[in-house]
Amino acid sequence: MKNFIFASILFALLLTVNAASFQLNRRAITFGPCDVGYSADLLDVKIGTDPPESGKNESFDVSGTLTKNVITKGITILQIWYGDLNGILLDKPYIQIFTDSIKAGTQFNISVSDVPTPELPDSYFIGVLVGDPDASGGVVFACASATVGGSSEKTKIFDIFKLI
Repeated sequence: MKNFIFASILFALLLTVNAASFQLNRRAITFGPCDVGYSADLLDVKIGTDPPESGKNESFDVSGTLTKNVITKGITILQIWYGDLNGILLDKPYIQIFTDSIKAGTQFNISVSDVPTPELPDSYFIGVLVGDPDASGGVVFACASATVGGSSEKTKIFDIFKLI
């Protein structure tokens, strides 16, 4: 009977250690500031599947408060893209036009659930921005980016508005 209890405890301990190491590999994606060459507000980004799965649609909840820019109905866009760590886009960016105008200083939230996920390499980054593509060369109001599976070095800057 002692051997059975010992074996059961050993088996439970082995399962616990195995499950704990699996959880370490599934670290949450953390979005931080992005470098667009000038001061842009930071977005709060939550992603549905963490990490995203290649070939499946992904959902994003994006919120923030713009300090000096106004979200204009029918003009301001939410843009989401995936890129490799060399600054090359993995697919065309996802674009959603805002359907409401929101004054500067007012919290906003936009949710999208149909963002296509390209075939993802082991290391890549995700960029999210809110901006006006019609302004002179495009203007980023707010943005956030996350590196997945790579180092935390600065992500490459894309001239994303040239793709629109």
